Amino acid sequence: MWVLGISQSHNGAVALTRNGKIISAIQAERISRIKRQPLRLDEDKLLVSKCVNYCLKEAGIKHSDLQSIAISTPWDINPIENKILFSYVGGSPKDYKGTYYVPHHYAHVEYILHYSNLSPGIVLIIDGSGSKEKDRKYFNVYEKKDSKCISHVHAAGKETISAYWFDGKNLLLIYRFSPPVAMSEKCNQNSNGFLQSIGHYWRWASNYCCGSHSEAGKVMGLSAFGDPNVHKNLKILTINKHGLIKLNYEKLNKKFNLPNIFAKDLTDNDHYSNIAAMVQRDTEDILVNILKILKAKHPSNTLYYAGGVALNVVANEKIIRSRLFDNVILNGSVEDNGTAIGAALAASNMLVNKRAVGKMTDYYGKTYSNDEILDAIKKFPFKYEFIDENKKYNTIAYLIFRNEVVGWFQGRSEFGPRALGNRSILANPLNPKMKYILDLHIKQRDRYRPYAPVVLEEYTKKYFDIDGISPVMMSGGKVLSKDFPAITHVDGSARVQTLSQKDNESFYKLVKSFHEISGFPIILNTSFNLPGEPIVENPTDALNSFTHGSLRY
Repeated sequence: MWVLGISQSHNGAVALTRNGKIISAIQAERISRIKRQPLRLDEDKLLVSKCVNYCLKEAGIKHSDLQSIAISTPWDINPIENKILFSYVGGSPKDYKGTYYVPHHYAHVEYILHYSNLSPGIVLIIDGSGSKEKDRKYFNVYEKKDSKCISHVHAAGKETISAYWFDGKNLLLIYRFSPPVAMSEKCNQNSNGFLQSIGHYWRWASNYCCGSHSEAGKVMGLSAFGDPNVHKNLKILTINKHGLIKLNYEKLNKKFNLPNIFAKDLTDNDHYSNIAAMVQRDTEDILVNILKILKAKHPSNTLYYAGGVALNVVANEKIIRSRLFDNVILNGSVEDNGTAIGAALAASNMLVNKRAVGKMTDYYGKTYSNDEILDAIKKFPFKYEFIDENKKYNTIAYLIFRNEVVGWFQGRSEFGPRALGNRSILANPLNPKMKYILDLHIKQRDRYRPYAPVVLEEYTKKYFDIDGISPVMMSGGKVLSKDFPAITHVDGSARVQTLSQKDNESFYKLVKSFHEISGFPIILNTSFNLPGEPIVENPTDALNSFTHGSLRY
């Protein structure tokens, strides 16, 4: 059963599944080369069809082989006639079983449960906002509600937090916060369009601190430089014992009136650092309180956590350290691009009446052949040489040890926001000047933003204080050695990727070679892209980035 999933969203994507197995997926931004590319079926017909063709080609099938299309969106739902929908995706299926409209948060749920091994647990989804309550009449993938569900739902609301109980087979909605969207509502007065939403709290902070609504990652990095106690008495974000959340925009706007509208560098700026620290602390406290409420009603040792807010690895670590759960499961593509996969899986579950599970990964893109890579290289005036497979890893590891910065392109492209060793820029974590070199010459990033390490899984506990493994770079913790200044944040932490040979054999061999040369099983790993661009997808993207950047290898 071939099912195509589409995330019609501000971070659009297309995915393809077969009988519940994820076959391929692509973010629209990797095709358009516009970071955080929105995807609207009616307005972006050419881009949609390119994304669909990308997935079909990787699977070796045609449009006629598709049997269903599943759509998830946080925007208004407008059911589409089959003929029109087929024109959007670029071709017509032959044996079509129907179109499925999947609630936004439910799509997040189905994606993360793909990595569940069918173990029971609580599933928590937190993002900016998802489906509107008025659109639930259009869904034909249905949620079942627990009789004791905690419901803070406005009839004209929009879901911002949802939680479910998963018993190993079925799902029950156990909590929903769906605040009103109308700006005339008392809770939205003075909000400037933001909702009662943890995700929108970060959007406000991103606008205020960085001059753009899509820089929450920068705010998280900045928070380590601030003091959360400076504004601890403001109580901007609160939750009561019944799970009702309040976000006081009036107090925010009254207290803070110096927005960084020109996006100036905030290094060593206490005003913005302290605000970032406040937002970070508020978020961590609310998350733990929500989970305590949920666990009291639904005892469990396992938490599945997704949605855009779950990209905050500092808060993730707070959840893990709370010891509320023995197992905290985090997938890589937790934001809206992942709902393309989740929508396809939701439809597939209904069609085949079975939930399939798989190994945690984010390598869902295309592998480019050596011929494709060579054809791209010949279009550029570069010197190049072929290296024997047996020498490749030692050669590159030695370059990194010599403090060269290397562009590394191989294997299936990553689907999510993290480069995980297939579309990466790699550098020496031992060099105290390396962060400065990357910030100034390669990535051109704000100085307060950290870089991440990749560590051979078997050495994780020796160098990092983290629980479990982190194959998709969604966990963090303290760095236990002073030998790695290039990947150690100002608070002594790092966002860690753990790497096993089964995860990525080629990348594992490279890090192992660096270990043999340097004595340390860790490399600095950052995304392969120019400033302001998405991660590179194909060989030409990589060579363009190489040409206009400052890489030598």
